Formats: sequence, structure tokens, C-alpha cells
Amino acid sequence: MQKTILLVDDKKLLRDTLIDYLGNDRFRFLEAETGEIAIDIFREKSEEVDVVLLDENLPGINGIKTLRLMKKINEKVPVIALTGELTIDIRKSFIDAGAYDVQAKSAIYEKLIPSLEGALEGKEPSAGSGESDIDFEKMAEALKNDGRWEESALYLREAGMEQKTLGNLDKAADYFEESITRYKRAGRTTKAKEVEKLLDEIS
Repeated sequence: MQKTILLVDDKKLLRDTLIDYLGNDRFRFLEAETGEIAIDIFREKSEEVDVVLLDENLPGINGIKTLRLMKKINEKVPVIALTGELTIDIRKSFIDAGAYDVQAKSAIYEKLIPSLEGALEGKEPSAGSGESDIDFEKMAEALKNDGRWEESALYLREAGMEQKTLGNLDKAADYFEESITRYKRAGRTTKAKEVEKLLDEIS
């Protein structure tokens, strides 16, 4: 039996690409190009929707606001957020608002299907955290174990920044070096170079 995905993104090309990738044989798709349209569809058909794929950067109300409104309508439907620029703050904001998972668009073709399957099966997200006091190293390892190298590198960068602030420069350097390695493994050379600059500052 087909599962229904509400796909919310203002770029038709991305919607079409994701539909082709995920497959019309397995999923039925409802499409929305703005948060407002998505809310209208969700209000009418939330009982039919099995999962929502929600872009962070939308015209009108953004992805976070759209998610919060969806949760007021039907909190049981899992929402996977998609973002072009994944940061700790963006991830935390979505998780705090009730997202099942947050995916960097650069990695969705590797990571989206496992996350979708977990959401559809009712599994708890393996690396989600809405805690205000984040253990960056622990999160980095959890994400690495999921094969989510870019996100893991992001948390190691934050761990390095934290240690730098505390004056633990050797520890900060270790985190930065591993962050660079993981960014490169994820194919994110620009991000790796950004961390290399941070490393140079304390070397």
C-alpha cells in the first residue's frame, strides 16, 4: 500500500527530483510550494499524510513556523526537515519544534530513505536531541555511527569552538582536525577549509 508524503519546497525542480528519487510506485505525493499552502493541505488531509518533508527556507512563513502549526493540527505525523545550510541552531530549532529528523540537502540522497523508513515504522530518531545543553562529542559520534559525516563534522567543529573558548587549545585542535577529516569524507571541501582556518588560528 502506498504511503503519502506531503512534500513542501518552493523549488519545483527539487520536488520533481525527490519524487523521481523516492518513486511514485511506493509513495503518493502531495505538493506545496509555501508553508501557507502546506498548512491548508495538512489541515484538510493530515489523517492521510504518513510523513512530511519540509524545507527550512520557504517564502512567507518559514519551515520552523510551518512545523509548529502542523504539530498543533496533528502532532502524530512525523516531519523530516530539509535545509540547505545545516547548523547546530537550525537542527536544534527543528528538533525542539517537534521534527523527527533534520537533513542537510547535500546528503539527502544518501540519508533520506533510512530516515523516512524509520519515521514510517515509528522508530525513535537515533541522533535527535532537543536538549539545550548539548554534548557535542556524543552527538558527533552518534551521527558518525549513522554514517552522517557532514553533521558529525558540524558537531565536532562546535566541540572545538567550545574547547577553544575554555582555553583547552590542544583539545580544540583535536576536534578541529577530526572535523576536517569528516567534512572531507562527506565531500564538503569548502566546510573543511573553514575549519582549517580555525585550526590555523590556534596553531
